Amino acid sequence: MTETILPVNGIQLCVETFGEATDDPLLLLAGDASSMDWWDDEFCRRLAAGGRFVVRYDHRDTGRSTCFPIGSPAYTGLDLRDDALGVLDVLGLPAAHLVGFSLGGGIAQRMAVDHPERVLSLTLISTSAGSGDADPPPPLIDRPAPVRQQVKATTSSSGEARPSDTARGEAERPRAASREAPASVPRDARASVPRDARASLPRDASASVPREAPTSVAREAPASAPDRATGSAGVDAWSTGSPGVAVRTVPELDWSDRRTAVARLITEIRAQGGPFTAAEPHLRRLAERIFDRTADLATGRRNHRTAGYGPPIRERLGSITAPTVVLHGTLDQRFPAEHPKELAATIPGARLVWLDGVGHELPPRAVWDTVLGEILRTHA
Repeated sequence: MTETILPVNGIQLCVETFGEATDDPLLLLAGDASSMDWWDDEFCRRLAAGGRFVVRYDHRDTGRSTCFPIGSPAYTGLDLRDDALGVLDVLGLPAAHLVGFSLGGGIAQRMAVDHPERVLSLTLISTSAGSGDADPPPPLIDRPAPVRQQVKATTSSSGEARPSDTARGEAERPRAASREAPASVPRDARASVPRDARASLPRDASASVPREAPTSVAREAPASAPDRATGSAGVDAWSTGSPGVAVRTVPELDWSDRRTAVARLITEIRAQGGPFTAAEPHLRRLAERIFDRTADLATGRRNHRTAGYGPPIRERLGSITAPTVVLHGTLDQRFPAEHPKELAATIPGARLVWLDGVGHELPPRAVWDTVLGEILRTHA
């Protein structure tokens, strides 16, 4: 199945699947203002090869899905949850394994709390406990963080950037029973590895997705409307709903200009990433693909935050019964160590697995073996 526009909850969502429909369903939930492009095609194919029917989709106001006027979305955070449920309904899937990144992890938590019968298991990546809670975020200190440790990327025989033996040890050995962050991880740590140490990733064979325009609902606001939202698509700035979440306000930007928008996306990915974040050529291809598939990048960035995240659920996380694994980068500055620790401690039986050298980003290729192994293990 290629990209398909499906009617969901009175709007249209762009959906794509990988694998055999007879395999166990697995739904990928992207982050704030993020289209499904952030889930790497090869990553999806490897999940499918593991015996999963993989489903990814564009959130409303992203990619080719329905777009609303900027600053006045006709939906709330609960609608984002219902969109995920609606995708399962349209595909005839009574339940699925959920893999959510950042805001997507919040949606997955809410689905597990509100509709436990629809959730087979949870993989929560770079997220926090209880989206929607009203605790104000602390101010962001916009300066380089101290160096955590010397983390060097080595290059495999295939040219793929990987953690060095010392840096990747813990990332490749799941800390299934660990509830504590590594003692050497400062709260705001960031590795300072030269970008030229990373090997360029191969061109994605399926990057040439048909550039069809997303469905639009009253595109009244100009594409150049000022963007005062925080963070970015894919390096999700889930700026409300959890204590201790830093907020970065970005300058106004004309998101309708391809060159400017692509450059900003690349900059934001690098700022939130770590030593194993993909090299510039790969990031550029990804950013260009996102721009070309999206009607207006500014709308999702603004509207998802305007919509909010729904009523608090932190106090209800203890009711989750689905098998759960929490995957979190040791260099994640958006959600420091206390967030995944609280999340894993609150959900009964949840396992916390640290991804060494990873920031607030979709897992980079260097840790795919660990991440894929944990997802398939949790979903067994």
